[in-house]
Amino acid sequence: MLSSLPKLADKAFILGFFLPTLLFVICLIALFSDQEWTKTVLQAAFEKDAWDKLAYFVLAVWSLSVLLMMTNHLQFRLLEGYLKPISGIGWFRKREAARFKEKNERFGELNDEWKRLGNKFPEERKREWLKARADLVRAFPPKAALHLPTRFGNAIRAFESYSRDVYGADSIPLWLHLSTVVSKEFTAALEDARSQVNCIMNICYFTAILAAVALARSIEGLDWSALAVSQPCCELAKVINWQSALFLALALAAAGVSRLAYLFSVVLVYAWGDLVKAAFDCYLPALAEKLGYKLPETGAKRNAFWVAVSLQAIAWQPFKPEDWKPAEMKQAPGSDAHT
Repeated sequence: MLSSLPKLADKAFILGFFLPTLLFVICLIALFSDQEWTKTVLQAAFEKDAWDKLAYFVLAVWSLSVLLMMTNHLQFRLLEGYLKPISGIGWFRKREAARFKEKNERFGELNDEWKRLGNKFPEERKREWLKARADLVRAFPPKAALHLPTRFGNAIRAFESYSRDVYGADSIPLWLHLSTVVSKEFTAALEDARSQVNCIMNICYFTAILAAVALARSIEGLDWSALAVSQPCCELAKVINWQSALFLALALAAAGVSRLAYLFSVVLVYAWGDLVKAAFDCYLPALAEKLGYKLPETGAKRNAFWVAVSLQAIAWQPFKPEDWKPAEMKQAPGSDAHT
């Protein structure tokens, strides 16, 4: 357990969790800057030689960041659409189904045109076909049964499906196995990409919370006593004071930032997914060797090999070593092959 403590001070933790939490706390204090308790806290913080109070503040933000890191998996599940309330909203699924249909139909049109024209298919249309195909496979998993109700979830499921569809290797159970052979440099690149997704995802959540708080403060600030019973429509403008209008504007701004952060997080998932796919492309042969086996020569047999390894990891289905060739033992430097 103590060996994991350095990770609470590395770049991935600071970017992914501490920075969004710090920004959230500062914005939350700003939202309540008109309250007496906030003024007292700020006054104490800016006193001369108030380093001990600043240390308490940093410790509080750090603790909240650790809590955020501990709930990271739950945050992903919620934003992907596995959990309620998102999983229970049919409109989200219909919207993603419509987006998939649009992309799939566009690719299908280009594909049919290429088949029809053959060698006469223009080069610029080929590039358009390639872009349409890339957009489709990055945004959605190939099987409709795997589609999720959110754009974020489908982007993650798309790269999770890559290794299984291409190699027969199920990415989720075999990722821990693969991590044992991935180089430190590549692992660092993967952690950087994941930390960027964490950062923007947390900003998405925090700004949504800030929008809700600002809206609540806007409603709280309404002056209902100014509403005349005899002429409610004419007196409605008196209910909304400048402070209530300001909080409403802040709520709308925070909601807009939350939406932009969500869309940007999807773009970052694409970049993260490209690295995950490259890890399987580059390191699966090394994993087979570490498991003690030589990869078969044909694609179909390689696929069967990784399916067998995946089933062992998922369902504890016994792996039959006699069905596969063992890896060649590497000779130690300076050893004599004839001894």
